[in-house]
Amino acid sequence: MKKTASIANRSKDTTARRSGAPAGPRKADQRRAALIDAAGKLFIEKGYEAATMDEIAAAANFAKGTLYHYFSNKAELLQVLREGFESEVMKRIRSRVDKCHGDDWHGRIKAWIEGAVDAYFELNELHDVVIYGSGMPFRNAMADAEITKHLKKLIGDGAKAGAWTVNDEHWTAVVMFYSFRGGCDEAILGTQCAKDTPKRLYDLFLRIVGVSN
Repeated sequence: MKKTASIANRSKDTTARRSGAPAGPRKADQRRAALIDAAGKLFIEKGYEAATMDEIAAAANFAKGTLYHYFSNKAELLQVLREGFESEVMKRIRSRVDKCHGDDWHGRIKAWIEGAVDAYFELNELHDVVIYGSGMPFRNAMADAEITKHLKKLIGDGAKAGAWTVNDEHWTAVVMFYSFRGGCDEAILGTQCAKDTPKRLYDLFLRIVGVSN
């Protein structure tokens, strides 16, 4: 998995460690990141349920006791991976959207799509692990996720500025999010051309908010 290490570095509280964890100048962060990286790779390779704490420690070249100094169980590791994944996705989306002029609402929608699609295509294996790995309730979780809330605010702000009209910002954002997810999945499965996905989603999003492109 190409991006698991960077995801580990973006997880929340990267400096936090359990009482009694091995000391060392900056080594605690490095150990923790290595353990998260190893867990991510094993969860992708074997599946969350099949991977064991012993295997994670061995893959990171640490004793099992070192792993347990930082994480009590696989669920904690999965949560850290999920937080890192969400942080990376939102970083990519915001970095693109923030480059757009404040009143370029069509451009901001396009930038949101491009950032989200870029992240989803590159991190789709990790996405499947952190979302489905522990039986996370996908419907409720994603409707209330930061990525959907960010899209909801973008839609609402655009409506207030007169760029389009929507009756229900939350419902519209949820429909757009699942359209984005479905469109990306079709491309990953090979039924649609991946390079056409951002443009097709952009056209669809504009139609959803009643704008002709």
